[in-house]
Amino acid sequence: ALNSLSIKHSNSLEIINALRDHVEFSKLRVGDKLSALFDGQDKLLEFVFINNPAEKHILQKDTVTKKWKYIFVQEETQWKTRLVKGQLKAGSTLQNQLVDSGLKRSVAAEIINILLCKVHFRIDARENDEYTVLLKERHYKNTVLQSKVLYTNYKGKRAGFNEAYYYEDDTQKSTFTAHYTENGEALIRSGLRYPLKGLHIRSGYGFRRHPVTGHRKMHRGVDLRARRGSPVYAVARGKVIESKFSKYAGNKIAIRHADNSVSYYLHLKKRFVKKGDRIKSYQQIGQVGATGRVTGPHLHFGFKKPNGRWMNPMHKRMIATPKLKGKKFARLQDQISIIKSKYEKLSDALVAQNRLPASNEKTF
Repeated sequence: ALNSLSIKHSNSLEIINALRDHVEFSKLRVGDKLSALFDGQDKLLEFVFINNPAEKHILQKDTVTKKWKYIFVQEETQWKTRLVKGQLKAGSTLQNQLVDSGLKRSVAAEIINILLCKVHFRIDARENDEYTVLLKERHYKNTVLQSKVLYTNYKGKRAGFNEAYYYEDDTQKSTFTAHYTENGEALIRSGLRYPLKGLHIRSGYGFRRHPVTGHRKMHRGVDLRARRGSPVYAVARGKVIESKFSKYAGNKIAIRHADNSVSYYLHLKKRFVKKGDRIKSYQQIGQVGATGRVTGPHLHFGFKKPNGRWMNPMHKRMIATPKLKGKKFARLQDQISIIKSKYEKLSDALVAQNRLPASNEKTF
């Protein structure tokens, strides 16, 4: 994409390295906008990346230091709460009905994935089953930029009554931010955890231009943004099979798990475990660093299948914790109270309007 703007290879690497802590390149999608400003000698002066109409990521070349200056510009947006209620129709699916109600397919798919942890739709879904979704949507002009599923439930004769609440942690991009039951149980079908408390992918899995050498090479893992010294956790219990320093990987730890898969943690500042140690799930094993061949502090996280082949770690179903406890559980309860209040307010508005339940929805 940068090459299509006639940006030189050396400038491309500079731009990627300058933006990777602010933009997750693994989430680039069709429609994102790129622009470049050159002087009369075709030297790049400014680069702008836009992935939604209300936000701009700008890089400007400092004429004195010759370094890139990062500027983030954000337009004013408005959050609105929306309630969607309905009944399952004969010959239809919940996903299709959610899309027909005006939700994006990605949002409808998220709702289905939440409920799948409790409802087996292929076996238990029946005509006239009832569903409810409470959304918080971020608006800019006439466009919905972002949607959060605050609450959803599904009620049926075979499926029973199942509901889920959205928990938002106090740390940005926290891996604890997810959907839970009212008693704090995480709605996900795997107990595998994340290696960091926050999740921002600086560089994804697959072929890429190496940020140091500039050569195109297979990246057998993901680089996760984190501050130097941040705790690094084991994603599952297992046995340490490597804990050493190497020229390129820096301080490195590898853990073999019960199914013979292996997780890898590279460029660590410190290692707190040694080869042969038995590790518990989510035990701290080290600290984020910048050892080895790197451009700055981050965690390279890799994963091998039981057959020894590398895989994209982000394709593993992961979550920070199977159940919230302590302060996080108390925070969940506070958020549930707010969600229930919003739900009741919008439900009362729907009743007052006497609208049909099959197409009920309300924006507030």
